[in-house]
Amino acid sequence: MFFSTSQKGDIQLISVAEAKTQNKLDKLPDFSKINDVKEKKEQFFNTLYPIIKEENKHVLKLRQIIVLLESVPEDELTSKQKVWLNKVATHYKISSEYGADNFFASLLERVDVIPPSLALTQAAIESGWGTSRFSKKGNNLFGQWCFSKGCGIVPSSRDSEKAHEVAKFASVNLAVRAYIKNLNTNVAYIELRKMRSKLRENEEDVTGLVLAKTLDRYSEEGEHYVTKISKFIDQNKLQRFTDEFNESVEL
Repeated sequence: MFFSTSQKGDIQLISVAEAKTQNKLDKLPDFSKINDVKEKKEQFFNTLYPIIKEENKHVLKLRQIIVLLESVPEDELTSKQKVWLNKVATHYKISSEYGADNFFASLLERVDVIPPSLALTQAAIESGWGTSRFSKKGNNLFGQWCFSKGCGIVPSSRDSEKAHEVAKFASVNLAVRAYIKNLNTNVAYIELRKMRSKLRENEEDVTGLVLAKTLDRYSEEGEHYVTKISKFIDQNKLQRFTDEFNESVEL
């Protein structure tokens, strides 16, 4: 774990939104130049995994600070700590503030990691192994949309009455960060968060295969998409990356 038992004054608060980045990647490599399919897959996974790991570690640090602060009696929390908790709540799109009923439960349901096996799978599928127009021009690996004019890239197949664009990101790191936040905040993925919370409560492993069952709303393909990403995780033996991440943080 990142933290052991600590006095309230020793709890180190960190940036809510920004992970410390040692593996900054402004642009994906050109995976289309790799002819060997197995080599291409492994390079794709090994390029993205360190970034997914960093972003998840940041989320996990936030979570562990929240757990520590929850154990501090209310009258002993500092104003700085309360402000920090409210910043986390705002960032994770929680409308209530510190002191509200179920405040910590709401936070902990959202501030949690996304298994690397799932993130790698969705990145590969949604970006066509990093070869799609949107991944090359905008670092968009996960098919995320934005809704203000000029915020991204206009899809050539967009219906005339629609206004969405495919989001652009300044780096691959920011794309991964936005993906994790999307799954942790979007109303469409509430079942994922409930499932993950239940697994935590029962002290069971949080795996990509289990959470994949809740992602029928991620794609217009619905249940077929769930089947597709589940098979992808198995066929590419991606649980190995989730296992490595868990071992690295001693979960």
